[in-house]
Amino acid sequence: MHQTALIVDDDPTTRQALGAALASAGIANLIAEDVPAMWSLLETRPDLLIFGLGMADTELLALLGQLRRKSEIPVLIHASGCDELKQLAGDTIAALDFLARPCDKNELLARIGHLLRPSPEQPAPLPCSEMRCLRFGQWTLDTAARQLIGPDGTPTPLGVPAYALLCAFLDHPFEPQSREQLSRALKREYLPYDRIIDVHVSQIRRILGKQQNGSAFIKTLRSEGYVFIAAVDAG
Repeated sequence: MHQTALIVDDDPTTRQALGAALASAGIANLIAEDVPAMWSLLETRPDLLIFGLGMADTELLALLGQLRRKSEIPVLIHASGCDELKQLAGDTIAALDFLARPCDKNELLARIGHLLRPSPEQPAPLPCSEMRCLRFGQWTLDTAARQLIGPDGTPTPLGVPAYALLCAFLDHPFEPQSREQLSRALKREYLPYDRIIDVHVSQIRRILGKQQNGSAFIKTLRSEGYVFIAAVDAG
């Protein structure tokens, strides 16, 4: 079967090396030098995305969250020093792998081969307001009953502000959200020194506890806000 990889990298030497390695395996390639070009070429429905642009971890995490709401294309992050991003994403973003650069050609092709294995088609998540149940970790948010269901199947009390914030997080997993954005979810004016968002986020954290890998569901981003770092199954 003819397969195509989209290489997103601003370094010509790296693009040439990746293109040659892919060609040796019979995989065609498309080139994007920046994110806008990537979005445009994704319309051609390539089979794999190899991403090597230098970005801050939070920016790349947000980009991956946006991508997953549009496509289930496998992604290989080909960059140096992405250990923190790998720890943040863990195995919560489907069809995602990391490979440090420079890399061995055989290792590159092995990772690509693994990502290109057929997998069941997954539907794109819908907004919280359009779904009855949103599942993340061992939790379920029933938006019709406005209830948070715990791992043991019993409802867990959740106040109105905490419910609104949790919905905002579940609508945008892996996407950093500022306190001003979260204030809008509470339908209140944002005040720089108002700590009400932090109070409610702390409440949500206490209720949810840790994920199975030991990490928190919500990570604080210094001077930015918060990001929800668990996959959400809208079913």
